[in-house]
Amino acid sequence: MKRLFVILFPLFFVACNLIDDNLSVCGEELVIDYQLQLRTELSTQLQTELSEETDSVVREALRGWLSPVFTDKAKDIDLHFFNKETDELRHRILDVINASQTSYTLKLPKENYTHLALANIADNNQMSLADRDHSATMCLSLPTSSALKSMNTGVFSARMDMTVDDSSKQFNVYLYMVNAAVALVIDTTACDSLVSLSGTLNNIACGFSMRDSAYRFDRACAFELENVPISRAAGAPAAQGRAKAADVPATTACLATVGMPSRDDEPWTLTVKATLIGDRYTTSKLTMNESLGAGELRIIRIRMNEDGSLMPVQHTEASVSITLDWQDGGSHEINL
Repeated sequence: MKRLFVILFPLFFVACNLIDDNLSVCGEELVIDYQLQLRTELSTQLQTELSEETDSVVREALRGWLSPVFTDKAKDIDLHFFNKETDELRHRILDVINASQTSYTLKLPKENYTHLALANIADNNQMSLADRDHSATMCLSLPTSSALKSMNTGVFSARMDMTVDDSSKQFNVYLYMVNAAVALVIDTTACDSLVSLSGTLNNIACGFSMRDSAYRFDRACAFELENVPISRAAGAPAAQGRAKAADVPATTACLATVGMPSRDDEPWTLTVKATLIGDRYTTSKLTMNESLGAGELRIIRIRMNEDGSLMPVQHTEASVSITLDWQDGGSHEINL
C-alpha cells in the first residue's frame, strides 16, 4: 500500500499541472463578476438633444431604432484566459446570459493571466472575433466591403491582467462598448424637390485589437446611413419621399448608422446624397473635427437647402463640401 501511494502521488501532482478544458479539479477557486457599462444612456440623451415638442416623433423613432444597440443587457458572453508568459489559451467560457451582469466560480492554476472578455458578438451582423488562439492576435474584425450595413448590436469588451495565487478570491470585470453611432436629423423644409436620401459614415476604425484595447485603421472602412422610419400615425411606418401624413412634420428626415469610432487626432466624415426630382443629385460631405468615441451616440441636426445641400445647425467645428451634378460649376466649400 505504501509503495502504491509513492507511485500515485507524483502522478496526481502532474495531473494538477495539466490544463485542459475542465479546470475544476485543480487550482485556486475564484469568483469572477462581469458587468456591462454604458457610456450613453439613450433615453436621457435623446430627451436632452431632441427636447422640442416637434421632435417627439423623431425622438421616439430613434429610441426604437437604437434601443437594441444601446442596452447594457448581453445575450452572449465569450471569455478567454491566456497564460501571460506563453500567450497560450488556458481556458474559455461561452455562455448565453441575457442579463447585464453575471458571475462565475471556477478554478484556475496559480499563474499570471491575460483575461479578455467579450459580449454580444454572436448575433452581430458585421463584426466577428478573429485569431482568438492568442491574446496578441485576438481582434474584432469587419468585412472588406466598400460600405457595410449598420451594426445591429452593441459589442462590449474588457481586458484584465490577473494574478492567481493563494490570496486571489474575487475579480470584477467591467465591459465597455466597442462600437459607436451617428444620427442625422434633417430639416428638409426648404427642398420641395427631395425624393430620397442615402449616405455613408467614413474615416473610422476597421477593427479592434482586444489585448491592447486599440482600434485599427489600416484600411478604409465605411458604414451605410440608413433611413430611420418615422411613424406618421400610430403603428404606421413613414412614407418615402415627400408624402405627408397627419400630425407629423413630413419635412423631417432621419439617417443613422451604428459603426465604429474615429481616430482621436483626425477628422471623420459623413457623405450624404440627396436625390431630387428630375434625376438630379446633390452630394454633401460633412467633415467633423471632434472625434467620435467608443460607446458614443452623436446626434447632428442638419438643415437642407433648396438645392439639396446640407448645412449643420449645431456643430461649429465642421466643414461642408457640396457637389451638384445637375448644373455647371456646382462644387464649393463652406467652412463653419
